[in-house]
Amino acid sequence: MRILIVAKESKYEWDRKKFGISHEELVKKYSSEGANLKVIIDSHEHQLFVRKRFAELLPDARMIAMSGLKEPVKEQDLVVSLGGDNSFTYVTHFLDSIPIMGVNSDPSRSIGALCGWGSETPEQVIERIHNKQYRINKWTRLEGFVDNKPMALGTSEYFFGERLREFMSRHVLVYRGRLGEMKYEQKNSGFIFATGAGSTGWYDSTVRYLHNEGRVFAPTEQKAVFIATEPYRFKRGVNIFEGELFPGDVVELQSLNDSEGIATSDCWENYEFHRGSTAIIRVSNQPLNVIVPESS
Repeated sequence: MRILIVAKESKYEWDRKKFGISHEELVKKYSSEGANLKVIIDSHEHQLFVRKRFAELLPDARMIAMSGLKEPVKEQDLVVSLGGDNSFTYVTHFLDSIPIMGVNSDPSRSIGALCGWGSETPEQVIERIHNKQYRINKWTRLEGFVDNKPMALGTSEYFFGERLREFMSRHVLVYRGRLGEMKYEQKNSGFIFATGAGSTGWYDSTVRYLHNEGRVFAPTEQKAVFIATEPYRFKRGVNIFEGELFPGDVVELQSLNDSEGIATSDCWENYEFHRGSTAIIRVSNQPLNVIVPESS
């Protein structure tokens, strides 16, 4: 089996690279900032251990750093994402039908809601793979276009709004689907469109102003949801702050943003979404193939 392991850099590694400084200099910087050095170093060492064990247990696999993944993955049977949820969504942007495993490399400090293999040791994970104690789930993704140019498929969410949150986001929302056609002009802090995978993340924090219990649903459910963040409630005629998208439904967003409007896919890839731009959002017919433990 051809396996590619994509490993997230730890915060310690990332900061060393970002600032181009020595260990001693970084420790001094952390101290001046009030950062918890022990937590950062312990996490770094644990992630190094997990990487080492996967390399030992899968000697024929190829391992690369997440920052080194720049091109679509080809000619692999399996991709293992070693990291957290953000790492997982980043890696999915380079995959079409190749299955992915999300392994939480530091479960003691990261929930890893999208990483179904976070609670087991590397040895247990590899044993399950060798014994085929897993299944492949098809996770729904988002498909979008900005001014007729395709966005990266969204694993968790799309966001549309102003880059700087202190500015009001303005859009005309046009819904076309099972419920007919609806059109509203909106003022808010932006729109979030989420899949089931994203329903436990940013969307979950937002939707609770309408639903205290949240609105979590399965990543395999063939639908998406959308919600206005911090909406201006007193504009006449506006009575749609949330909705659902099923296959065949379409939402069109017409940007009225005055400052620096953007659209994002999983907060990894950004697109200009200024006044006059139009976005189309719908449920993708290209699911993400995710390997999960048989008991999940």
